[in-house]
Amino acid sequence: MTTQEGMSYLTGLGGLAVLWIIVLIATGKHPWALVIGKDERPSTSKFQMMVWTAASVFAFLAIYQIRFSSGYRQDLPGVPTYLLIAMGISVATTVSAKSIAVKSQDKKDADAYAAHLAAPPIKNPNGKSGIFSDDEGLPDIGKVQVVLWTLIAAGVFLAEVFALIQNPGSPHFDTRLGHNIWDLGLPDIGQTLMILMGLGHGTYIGKKIAES
Repeated sequence: MTTQEGMSYLTGLGGLAVLWIIVLIATGKHPWALVIGKDERPSTSKFQMMVWTAASVFAFLAIYQIRFSSGYRQDLPGVPTYLLIAMGISVATTVSAKSIAVKSQDKKDADAYAAHLAAPPIKNPNGKSGIFSDDEGLPDIGKVQVVLWTLIAAGVFLAEVFALIQNPGSPHFDTRLGHNIWDLGLPDIGQTLMILMGLGHGTYIGKKIAES
């Protein structure tokens, strides 16, 4: 491993460490608490958003370090279209899931009040398996799809980032093709993965709407 590679990895990991510390100081809790919903169960939408947040922070800082050390210190690395769309889908899913959950809970509270009953909290018999299970603790194919495509897309994205860190001059930025470090930016995940991610997230949100 060259000095440049080591500095890129350290910069990316350092950014994640700083993010970890900020969350710890601001909330007084382990960063995993960001994934926990109001029902005290891990949230699928929050988990996939955390995966993309961690991957993008690492990638952005690692790529920026390469550009900075090469003398390009003003402009920031570019964000490709499909990656931007995928991250937008991730945010939209989290916001939509939160909105649906709030409206669903408000309806339950209203029904319970009208019947003069206290709605008992729903407990997940499978403990920490809430990321892959529904409110009854049963496996949820919609949640599995969301997590699966998120991990695959993030894995492909990070693999491209590692390839650029190891050799920023090629193959994506080969000087023989008229490219250079100035063009170095975040890698894309491709149209296919973006579409599959969108379908998985669409299924997840659709199921939540139907259940609410």
